[in-house]
Amino acid sequence: MQRSVNIVLGSVLATIGLTVPAMIVISHLTGRVLYLGLQNSGLVLLPLTLIVSDVTFASGRTNILQGVVHLLLFATYIVLVLQG
Repeated sequence: MQRSVNIVLGSVLATIGLTVPAMIVISHLTGRVLYLGLQNSGLVLLPLTLIVSDVTFASGRTNILQGVVHLLLFATYIVLVLQG
């Protein structure tokens, strides 16, 4: 089970932690405008999620509180998507 969780977390980290910043750098280098397709609420939730994920991964071990914070962020996202 731990191996499966580690593979999933590595995939998520590579996708979110590398793809988005790489696209931002490429857009700056090419002079093009990058549209992430996010509403105002998404522009707040994306950096907040990246910061919370960084804190979770940096600690080495996770606990229930960190998991609850991630679930609350996800619930907030769902509520905002359904609302607007």
